Parts: sequence; C-alpha cells; structure tokens
Amino acid sequence: MGNEEIPDIDLKKAVSEGQQEMVDERMVSIQNNMSKIKHKIVIISGKGGVGKTTVAVNLAISLASLGLRVGILDVDITGPNVSKMLGISPEVRPRVDPDAKKFYPVDGPLNTKVMSMSFLMQDSDTPVIWRGPMKMGAVRQFLGDAEWGELDYLICDLPPGTSDETLDILQLIPDENIVVVTTPQEVALMDARKTISMSKVMERSVLGIIENMSGFKCPHCSEFIELYPPGGAEKASIDFNIELLGKIPFETQVGQQGDQGLPFVLKYPESESAKSFKGIVKKIRELVKES
Repeated sequence: MGNEEIPDIDLKKAVSEGQQEMVDERMVSIQNNMSKIKHKIVIISGKGGVGKTTVAVNLAISLASLGLRVGILDVDITGPNVSKMLGISPEVRPRVDPDAKKFYPVDGPLNTKVMSMSFLMQDSDTPVIWRGPMKMGAVRQFLGDAEWGELDYLICDLPPGTSDETLDILQLIPDENIVVVTTPQEVALMDARKTISMSKVMERSVLGIIENMSGFKCPHCSEFIELYPPGGAEKASIDFNIELLGKIPFETQVGQQGDQGLPFVLKYPESESAKSFKGIVKKIRELVKES
C-alpha cells in the first residue's frame, strides 16, 4: 500500500459530474411526474395586473367542479398569491416523505392539489430575494419532487413577462398548452403579443387568448360600459392564428372574492364572469380533445 501511487483527483470535475448526475435525476423525475398528467395548461401574461392568477385559479376550480382531477402550481416564486385566492391558510405545510425524497401538494377546494412558494415561507410578509438559479431550482423541485400523482389537468400560474421561471417551465414541459391573459388596454395587449411571439419561437402550443376586465356592466342601470377601446384581443387572435377563448367582464365581486379566498365561480356561479368561464372551459376542453 505504501508504494502505490495515489491517483490525482480533479475536484472541480468530480463536483461538476456530481451536479450533472443530480440534474439528470431531477429531469427524469420531472418527466415521470409529467407523464402522469394528461393536460398541462400554462397561464401567462405579458405584464402584471391583468388578472392572470384570478384566471388560473378560477379555471382550475371550474375544471375541478366537473369532477376532473386538477393540480394548481403557483410558479410565481417571488409573488405567490394562489394560496390566498384559494383560501388556504399560510400556516399549512406540504407533507414530506424523507425516505422517498418526495413531498405532497396541499389539499385545496374541490379536492385540488396545490403547491406554492407561500407554503414554505415563515409568513406572508417574508420576501423571497432570490436570483435566477435559485428560483429555477425551486420550480424544478415543484415539478419533480412533488407527488402530483395522476391528474387530468395541471394549471401552472406563471409570473408576468418572460422571467427565468417562465422560460424554465416552457423548456421543462414540452407538451404544455399555453393560455395568454390580457386586458383590452393597449399596453397590456402589446406585451401579450410579445408573449405569444415568444411561445411561437419556442414552438409551444398556444391554445388561445383570454381578455379579462372586458367591459363593465353597471349594477344600477345594467348599461354595458367599455373600459378600454374594444377589439384588441380579437385582432391578436387573428394576427397570430389562435383562438379567442373568451372575454371576462369586470365585476366588483371578482376582486372581492379573490381577497376573501373563495373563487368567484363557486361564490357567484350565475354571475357574468362565471358564465364566461363556462364557455372558456368548454373551448379549452375541446381544443385539448378532452373526452
């Protein structure tokens, strides 16, 4: 033993190979998880403030109300709001299985499965001050280490714009279907068009566009008021050859129910917004060839 040479060890190479092995294992886990989910719907927008999370939450609950198995993934790492809109206590934590190195999404309304960064924070005022690689690592854990099981739909609520989380999701789930949310406002439509273009460049399937806050019906005189010049979403759908999935009017109850933690499709099933969502859900199911 004393005369044997000790081989040189390239620590940098060893660490690199170890990290690559971990990445490969995570990618296999993601692929296995996603293969059990029939339809992955990614909700994105070009800018914030267009009601993207409201759309994601109510879409998920609308699908779950049909008896479908639905998961909701909040991909907005630095600004997670899904749990608040679903009325899930910030004190709830995912159940962890250390032996299997897995954790289980939290139970939401109508037997939905929910995962959000908010479940891992000390309180709602705690900021997540992370750079890109850490955010991307969290996204990959949510996809690969969470035990989603077999689902009919996984609804992913992404942060606005083309951030690291958005690009990572689009790369990690090649068979996803994208739904773009906008308002009739010109600046929102400008950013929505860029988002559609990005999705096309990445060769991802864009199911269509939803126009949120599309006009306002006066509760006193029932007159319909256009809040912004109409026609922007229709034009975008024609220009990009995608579906206009529907228009959701502006209703005060919608915002109030989001703050109170009860999706408006459950609280006000006969509202104009809930009726619009029924049409949107029908179109989406037809487009993904849902039986």
